[in-house]
Amino acid sequence: MNNLEARIQRLEDLEEIRRLKHYYYSFCVDASVGGDLEKREETLSRFCDDIVADFTGFPLAQGKEAVSAFYAQGVPGMLSWCQHRVMNEVIDIRGDTATAIWYIDCPGTFREGNPLGIVAGGSGFIGGRYEEEYVREGGIWKWKKIIALLEVLKPFDQNWVGVERVNKNR
Repeated sequence: MNNLEARIQRLEDLEEIRRLKHYYYSFCVDASVGGDLEKREETLSRFCDDIVADFTGFPLAQGKEAVSAFYAQGVPGMLSWCQHRVMNEVIDIRGDTATAIWYIDCPGTFREGNPLGIVAGGSGFIGGRYEEEYVREGGIWKWKKIIALLEVLKPFDQNWVGVERVNKNR
């Protein structure tokens, strides 16, 4: 591959990873919370078999089955509506692997029994950063690791009161 081809491939890879996050994560996860099982399956299809998900305040999930269960039952069991907004990404690509950091702002409406203690039907805010690892399998970018460093998990009436930066979960 010549230099121009390599530069074009890098730009294409950046856009594919952005689409992975913006479409398969933000759009599809939000739709699946609303009951769209087809969109849920689209997201789950982009997980590697050995994926790891580590979200602040939640148990570590290892392997496609455990992470899929978190997204298929855990997230919709906590939220009845949400709108993931991911931005300010920094993506580094090294051949068929990549890493990225994303900021997240996510307003949501919470279900009864959610782990944040937000009253059922109450609105709240989730904010922080994602640190992610990706691998290209069969020409398709997939998640290998999703770390959510969630600094804000509060009802809207509390917003950012007392928030501190979370640097690692474990």
